[in-house]
Amino acid sequence: MLLVQKRLFCILPCNKSTIHLSSYEICSLFSSFSTAKDQISDHKSNFTVVNPLQSCELSSEKAAKTAKCRTCDTKSSSSSLSIELFKQSGWSDAQVMKLMQREPRLLHANVETILKPRMRSLQDMGFSDTEIVQLVSSCPNVLNLRDIQPRINFWRSLLGSNERLLKVCRRNMFLLTSSLVRKIEPNISLLRECGISEQCITRMVVTLPRFFHRTNKYINESIKHVEELGVSRDCKMFPHALLTVMTLSRSRFDATFATLMSFGWSQPDSIAAFRRHPAIWNLSKKNLCDKMTFLMKEAGCELTYIIGHPVLLAFSLEKRLRPRYEVLNFLDQNKLLDKGHNLLSVVTLSEEKFRNKFLFLLRKEKFIAQYDSYVVAVQGKHYSHPCPKCTGESVSFSTATTTAAFSLAKGGSCGGIFLCRALIAAASSPSANGDSARDIVCVTVSKATTYNR
Repeated sequence: MLLVQKRLFCILPCNKSTIHLSSYEICSLFSSFSTAKDQISDHKSNFTVVNPLQSCELSSEKAAKTAKCRTCDTKSSSSSLSIELFKQSGWSDAQVMKLMQREPRLLHANVETILKPRMRSLQDMGFSDTEIVQLVSSCPNVLNLRDIQPRINFWRSLLGSNERLLKVCRRNMFLLTSSLVRKIEPNISLLRECGISEQCITRMVVTLPRFFHRTNKYINESIKHVEELGVSRDCKMFPHALLTVMTLSRSRFDATFATLMSFGWSQPDSIAAFRRHPAIWNLSKKNLCDKMTFLMKEAGCELTYIIGHPVLLAFSLEKRLRPRYEVLNFLDQNKLLDKGHNLLSVVTLSEEKFRNKFLFLLRKEKFIAQYDSYVVAVQGKHYSHPCPKCTGESVSFSTATTTAAFSLAKGGSCGGIFLCRALIAAASSPSANGDSARDIVCVTVSKATTYNR
């Protein structure tokens, strides 16, 4: 009894008359508590939870997860109206579910005063139903904005089209909701003061939209950091250097300098490389180390050559540097390579020019293994052989089959029809018809020429 009195003392007002209770009064008090609890329990048992998300043909489990256990009692009708509005506007059940997961407040938004007027506003601004679905899915908060029209007009005038605006919103959902006056406009004005063109600013927004709603102080510090590294504002690489600095943390940025210096680069050499190709700093430490190891140990490049041509580090090791080096080295060993070619001149060529100039030299059957090795490294198992006469035409076949693959290409520069017959089986394992050679037949108007591969 004393324990009960102490507990009652903690929950009742501190008045002496309230703590001197008889046993009968205490029992009556607990009885009233029990009755009230039973009434609440009965009320809960009679309460039916309505989940409007189940109207989207979703399972009860998924609908409950989407609603996050929120009971929709008094607001269930408005929730159903919201969902019905989205479905009538062309939204699929999966799209509605995803939207409600990202922005549950839209379930209870007033359809007549909020959702319909704002979706109609998007239509008036020239967005199609499909584009509205894409925009709201990427940035659900856009329907919570009262000043949606001036925000969209600002970004669309800067980016130039709905397509670019949707692309930016997919990359960053907060760009439309960030304050234009406090963040966006001051940051863009700052970039203009640096002499960055409108076209370049647009490209920066598309590439890295999340940094435009950073503080003006942060942008200012990034600009000063770039200038400290010797990249002046009138340099064409200034915007690229600025994006790199804004992307990386200071520790990650300094780590790239340390990686290069571990291979013998001096600090001035590293800074000079940053001025010319700042994108190299976006590479991981492993990526950079692998490329430096390959260039110095396998390709035999001098350190001074790499320092003088840092663009080499910007190319893919597995799809550009190593495959092309192997072709170049193979041609050189078989005395098929003219003088005056080096690794830099080869890796900077476009794929089409490289194939026409170097890969075509491997047309003989005894060199086909090297050809296949290159193409598999660059494109995978499915690849194409270029027509020896029509540089713009090719045929495709797969190394996974042993049957011949045929492809016709008409209207080439040779004025005829190009037919490639690729016998996939190796010479040591002839195909069913006994052929072991790979033939490319270029049929022109006047004659047919056969090239043994």
